[in-house]
Amino acid sequence: MTRRAPRTMLATALVATMAAGLTAAAGPVPADGLAAARQRGELVVGVPYLAPAPVAGAKIRTPEGLDAAMAEKLAQELGLPFSLRQVAAADAARLLAAGEVDVVLADRSLPAAQPLPADVAALSTGYAARPKAVIRSDTAMRRPADARGRSVCMAEAAVGAQALAQSWGAVVRTYRVPSDALVAVREGSCDIGLIDDAVWEPLMRFPEWKKFSATVAADGARHERVWLLPAKDTATQAWLGERMREWSRAGAWKALPAKWARDVAFDVYLDQEVADCHG
Repeated sequence: MTRRAPRTMLATALVATMAAGLTAAAGPVPADGLAAARQRGELVVGVPYLAPAPVAGAKIRTPEGLDAAMAEKLAQELGLPFSLRQVAAADAARLLAAGEVDVVLADRSLPAAQPLPADVAALSTGYAARPKAVIRSDTAMRRPADARGRSVCMAEAAVGAQALAQSWGAVVRTYRVPSDALVAVREGSCDIGLIDDAVWEPLMRFPEWKKFSATVAADGARHERVWLLPAKDTATQAWLGERMREWSRAGAWKALPAKWARDVAFDVYLDQEVADCHG
């Protein structure tokens, strides 16, 4: 007489078989990356530019671009705090090799980009943008040529925007943060503001920006944000690559620009409307 296996044993075997089938269908799971950050208990992210820290008592304002938001989101996935360190592109390989930073965010122009050192790998984030103009709707400026001799304002960190404005023959003015540049446009002390085109549209959805929703034809190269990391760290490349694919599937490149636009719009509100009411 054949003995039957207990139901618990049968259930366990069935679950194991199903799990194996799901794993095979999904492919190998990338090994956890960023081991040094996990051991340290903090994620250190290199960025091209850090705005000077505000002086004591100064207003806290949203920084240029999405670097801080991307670093924060990555740190949340690791369950770690994070810090930012300004890293020039020429120093990225050395600092990564020394373990002083875990990853570095950098700009790469599209479609062509300068080759990287052999010991550094670049991983696409999926986020790409180029500068786009913010202009009063009641002005006649609509072409890049119209900016010649005009004041064009942007954040100090927006080096691509500065280069583009210079190519137009404009007078370039930089500010510590993007909201300061946009306030200058709204108050009439600057003719044109430049922000990333990815954040331009969500900013213009706010009713108070309707009068500043004119722009010029798209101009200049698109730049993609990439993660730089050691070429030999294939575990982190696999893990981070899967994270970036998940970010894209989850709509991160709509959500993060929308949040940036909301935060900057509030910064401008505090600088203008609140000052007007309580100044």
